[in-house]
Amino acid sequence: MRIVTGVVPHRSIDEIQALIRERSDLPVEQTEEIIRRRFQALPRRLAQATQRWPLTTGRVLDVGCSYGHCLVHFGAGSVGLDNVAEHVAFCRSLGLDARLADVESGLAELEDESFDAVWVSDILEHLDAPRVLLRRLAPKLKPDGRLVLYMTLLPRSRLARRLFGGRGFFDADVHHYEFTLETASYLVARAGFVVEEIALPILPPSLDPLKRLLVPFAPAVYLAARPDPAAEAHAVEAERRNRPS
Repeated sequence: MRIVTGVVPHRSIDEIQALIRERSDLPVEQTEEIIRRRFQALPRRLAQATQRWPLTTGRVLDVGCSYGHCLVHFGAGSVGLDNVAEHVAFCRSLGLDARLADVESGLAELEDESFDAVWVSDILEHLDAPRVLLRRLAPKLKPDGRLVLYMTLLPRSRLARRLFGGRGFFDADVHHYEFTLETASYLVARAGFVVEEIALPILPPSLDPLKRLLVPFAPAVYLAARPDPAAEAHAVEAERRNRPS
């Protein structure tokens, strides 16, 4: 495996694809399949997020970075975590700082207060202890840093659930949890954060006035949150009460 550090941020999609073909150590067919599935364009969920939060210029911790299709677009000094060795090797071949670690326990080596943002995209529903992960992520943020979650949800609207046919909401083979907007917001609050913004991936910021009408039908949302002293105190007290005597 060739590890080439110092990847240039903000490359075009064509430049990223050329870089992958030049540096990937995977078989050609597999490399082309990864490009086709992951690097055909800026990921839609990231495209809308970058209109709202300075992810492309800030130092971002990408939790569950996979093949780096989001990580490659984040600012200098960004770090990806993943528990699949092939994913991490692929990211490193592009010059990305990716670490092989379990996202629920692999944060100890990362310096506290060192990231402008933490990006968590469709990860929490797969974890045994999502609140524990969020608790461990909070100290990694700078004082003005933000947690940005992209979450697949069960829509409030029964009509929306029927229209979507239940697809994408809950797969018992890989998902441990199924969140609604309310339970997701409660989870974030109980982890010591205050939710500052709820946004829809389908809406650019200019159309935010429509958000209230569309939220009941949304199969996915962004939750942007910051660590909050009052929420942290509440979380600590709840943990104290729940601790076995």
